[in-house]
Amino acid sequence: MIEISGNDFAREFETAAVELLEAQLARAPIREELEQSGWSESLWTSLVDAGWLDVMLPRNLGGLGLGLQDMAGVFTAVGRYLVPGPVFDNAVAAPLVVSRATRAEHLSNLIAGRTRISLADGAAGGQAAGTRPAVRNGRLFGAVDLVRLGGVVDHLLVVVEDPEPTLVLADVAATGLTLHRRHSFDPYVECASVGFDGAEFEPLFEDCPEDRARAAAGIAELRDAARLLFACETAGNARHMLDRAVLYAKEREQFGRPIGAFQSIQHLLAGLATKQTTLEAACEQGLGSWYSEPSRRYVDAATAKAIAAEVGRAVGEGALQVHGGIAFTREFPLHRWHVHALGLQGLYGDQRAIATELGNLLVGTEFALW
Repeated sequence: MIEISGNDFAREFETAAVELLEAQLARAPIREELEQSGWSESLWTSLVDAGWLDVMLPRNLGGLGLGLQDMAGVFTAVGRYLVPGPVFDNAVAAPLVVSRATRAEHLSNLIAGRTRISLADGAAGGQAAGTRPAVRNGRLFGAVDLVRLGGVVDHLLVVVEDPEPTLVLADVAATGLTLHRRHSFDPYVECASVGFDGAEFEPLFEDCPEDRARAAAGIAELRDAARLLFACETAGNARHMLDRAVLYAKEREQFGRPIGAFQSIQHLLAGLATKQTTLEAACEQGLGSWYSEPSRRYVDAATAKAIAAEVGRAVGEGALQVHGGIAFTREFPLHRWHVHALGLQGLYGDQRAIATELGNLLVGTEFALW
């Protein structure tokens, strides 16, 4: 479990999130919806009604005005229970942008109206910079190849990097905007690709030096927050897989005794537990320094995400190995947690991409090796 010293809100939110999810996922209609399509409108509505999207929303918009640390437990629960939906986009990205933007009236109204929003950022999938969204003559061009849950939202919060970094709001029904749903091997994350061919948009920042600086800082903050909270989601996901593996090792018998009594299984589980503890410690470090040492946000968030990319996959593979062939069967859905960890692995950079990124930062851009 991820613990933030002295933060009672985070623990309370996580406890409340767990209680809500266990109650909702025990309902047969919701389980059937998730089984059939990987999406449940009823489940999403219950999360909204429970106030998940209000935690980081400014108080003048009816939110609690709390910070990123307070959402960590919620994202751990999201990973542990495989909650579908654009939780990060609506509960974190939109409130962060509203708190910085100078032209966010429409975005504020959308949030208050519970309209679903998805973050469209080419950097999430490692898309080539030259193909990402750009503004030309007051219109939006380019594309975003990977938009998580893009098919179930009404508006897109688009990251634009050309000619200047900024954030804009686009209606998915706008002329010049095309959205194609893409199937994913992760049944709980249906992605979409979005193309812009002269699409209309609403700017969220003024075209002045001060606002351009605010927009650039906002994009950097969004990406750091995404890395850190997706690392927390991976930690919750991996914790579930590890717990299931330990429980199975105690129950499954071979040669007259539980398989957990065999040294090879014990060593495997001990190694997985060590990796899991390392990931949770990295998340705690990033969350702890988020407000106390803002200069460390980028490095700590990148480090946590790199560790999460490696640990999520390793714990998943180890948990499947403990279970043997049954782990891949429909009646024992542990493999769903594993493929979700694989889906999170490359989001905003896997361990290799981030290691290269941090290595270049260490040696300086003038001497960048890759």
